[in-house]
Amino acid sequence: MPKQKTDILKAQPKTRAAAPKRQSSTAQLPTFNARIEGIDYGILDELTGYAVRRAQLSIYADFSASLGAYDITPQRFSSLVIVSNNPGISQTRLAEVMGIARSGVVAIIDNFEQAGLLERQDSGDRRSYNLHLTKEGQKQLEKYKQAVKEHDDRVSQQLSVKERQQLRALLGKLCIDPK
Repeated sequence: MPKQKTDILKAQPKTRAAAPKRQSSTAQLPTFNARIEGIDYGILDELTGYAVRRAQLSIYADFSASLGAYDITPQRFSSLVIVSNNPGISQTRLAEVMGIARSGVVAIIDNFEQAGLLERQDSGDRRSYNLHLTKEGQKQLEKYKQAVKEHDDRVSQQLSVKERQQLRALLGKLCIDPK
């Protein structure tokens, strides 16, 4: 077992049953090649959405290779960052911010709570809990942030700092406002 996972498992509360062992996300991903020689992609080469999706698949493969030992996905990492930066956020609000179903957030929170990284606190409303990272959660998040920064630098190494900023701004323009 990788050392990083061991640290998380040691932090689990002894009074709760351990979460079922999840298969590592890196084991589930096939090798991804964004461009295969000899294949005619036709109209796909003209589609912005297709280009973004191919880049996303390539980036996700590197993320999984970089953080797979921690059993952290982009969604799990994002949820820890959001809770860390917004202590007391509700599960419902976290689901809204992340753009996922509330049941999906509950599963993420259950996993982190069992690992001792996050805690639910009573909000005064029995239907809602406020979320807070534990000290161990903050400590682990710092490790994850470093690994994610290294991953991000690696996948964007062909871009200058200005191009990285420009790409983020352009991708932001692709987000359709639901209003």
